[in-house]
Amino acid sequence: MGLTREGYRIAVAGADDGPSGADEVYEHCGLERPVARLAELAAESPDGFAVVLDSANGIMDAPLAALGIPVLRADPPVLTDGRTTARSLAELGRSRPEALTALPPDGWTMAGREDGIAAEEAASRPVERELAEQGLLLAGGGGAAPLVALTFDDGPHPEYTPQVLDVLARYDAPAAFFCIGLHALAHPGVVRRIAAEGHTLGNHSWSHAYLPDLGPIGLREQLGFTADALARACGGTRPSRWLRPPYGGRSPELLTAVAGSGLTTALWDVDAKDWSRPGAGVLAERVLDGVGPGSVVLMHDGGGDRAQTVAALPEVITGLRRRGYRIVGLDELLAARAIRPVRPAPSC
Repeated sequence: MGLTREGYRIAVAGADDGPSGADEVYEHCGLERPVARLAELAAESPDGFAVVLDSANGIMDAPLAALGIPVLRADPPVLTDGRTTARSLAELGRSRPEALTALPPDGWTMAGREDGIAAEEAASRPVERELAEQGLLLAGGGGAAPLVALTFDDGPHPEYTPQVLDVLARYDAPAAFFCIGLHALAHPGVVRRIAAEGHTLGNHSWSHAYLPDLGPIGLREQLGFTADALARACGGTRPSRWLRPPYGGRSPELLTAVAGSGLTTALWDVDAKDWSRPGAGVLAERVLDGVGPGSVVLMHDGGGDRAQTVAALPEVITGLRRRGYRIVGLDELLAARAIRPVRPAPSC
């Protein structure tokens, strides 16, 4: 499974030959069509079938795992700057399966790399502190004023994002939506609604990539393609300076490159872990028990069934206000924290 600026590519390789036929093309669409096609191919392969992805594609593994389709992940140095093609990945699966990592059915996209990811995050802390002082990074927490920002990742989703927006409108609460570029390409009307209702649009990469794996070209494409998709949905104006790296994955080099590109990194200090779907009441309790002055709350409007997130959101909002917190946008939260002047954010 490969990705391009316009969508998805599928190439098929048998056990004894290279990729057969032309790539199958799925453009300007959601995940449903390529995932359904992969399910068909799996059903037609009685001798076994697996899908090869790379660490620049973090949106396909969960739906494939839900269908019981094995997933193999290509990591550096096998992948080429996050720009591996469907045909090259198919050939890797055929000829070099030992170079790939089999994802556990109940695991996450980066399973098996936890130690390296933790080491990169630890090495990033001095750079994080420096960028926070410059107003180029917001980690959440540790503020003085009773302000809280709500953020949603992995959308836009045609069903759940509008439901989240309905709740936010009902309670007059702002939020930030960190969008995956491929999803924004498929659902531009939802992006337009987010912007039209005054919420912050943020960049969450083109395909939920693990950004520290990428070189300059791959990083520029992941962020630039997404910025362009958001801008097109909003009438041609680049809508935001905010970036949230998928998984919170970061390295000193990545953070420096992001800041140099003019983007501000948004992390978080309160994770609702709504992907685990423990029930709306548990989700609300996690948020309300975890917040403090200056908190940034992480939730999701895409990437799976988010009905529990929608159901929990009214209690999150009313509970925060009962506790004396004011829900604000990321720009206001950053302005209250930054030591040095902050660049004004362009509007959509």
